[in-house]
Amino acid sequence: MLENIASYWLKQSAYDTTLGVYATFPFLMVPSLLLVNAPYGRFAGKLGVDWSMNGKWSWCAMEIISPIVFITSLYFTRPTWTPFQTMLASAWIIHYTNRSIIYPLRANSMSPIHIFTSSSSVVFNFINGYTNGMWIGRHSQSVSTQFWVGLFLWLIGFLSNIYHDSLLFKLREKKDKTKRYFIPQGGLFRYVSCPNYLSEIIEWTGYALASWPSLPALIFAGSTAANLMPRAWRTHAWYKNEFKDYPEQRKAVIPFIF
Repeated sequence: MLENIASYWLKQSAYDTTLGVYATFPFLMVPSLLLVNAPYGRFAGKLGVDWSMNGKWSWCAMEIISPIVFITSLYFTRPTWTPFQTMLASAWIIHYTNRSIIYPLRANSMSPIHIFTSSSSVVFNFINGYTNGMWIGRHSQSVSTQFWVGLFLWLIGFLSNIYHDSLLFKLREKKDKTKRYFIPQGGLFRYVSCPNYLSEIIEWTGYALASWPSLPALIFAGSTAANLMPRAWRTHAWYKNEFKDYPEQRKAVIPFIF
């Protein structure tokens, strides 16, 4: 049965159809997320009906889909494990090991996640892991200067993401019965409200550059920006409304610009 399932998804027609659907995601995300807050984090429970689930378990379950499907797709394409394939696959697995397992374990607490968010994330992560795993497994070009520049950007974004997540975790450790939220300080919080989002955009832009001409990686970078920039804009507005002394010079996600 597993072989039959794998045989279907290995077909070029299945890959092309899935990639075509995936290519529409960035264009659908921006208008959707400008109209509706994705119901997780500080915006949990914003869809009217509270169909929320445990934050940590939901986060782990929806994020771990990506590396599982990525590794499976990669395995069935029988890659030759060139340096190009090995390093790109390693970067993917490192990111999602942190994102799906380490991140929720480090978090003191996580707000409930609406079932709509969990379900849509599972679909996205399946398609994302499948298309990127298939592409890398079928391409084994030599590494170039562009590859190293992209991988360096990926690493900077990855480490910056972890660092700014740590700053947010420390805020949650504060004991104050009169306040639930605090103004983040340190690092790129000096310039933007959501440096963790900026870091992730940099990370996957670098990955797309390193894996060029991978269309799935390019779509992923675009989807990341399309998802996180509207959320950063809403988060920035929330901070300004919540804190009257919020720093005026801070932008939402791009220093000095947006």
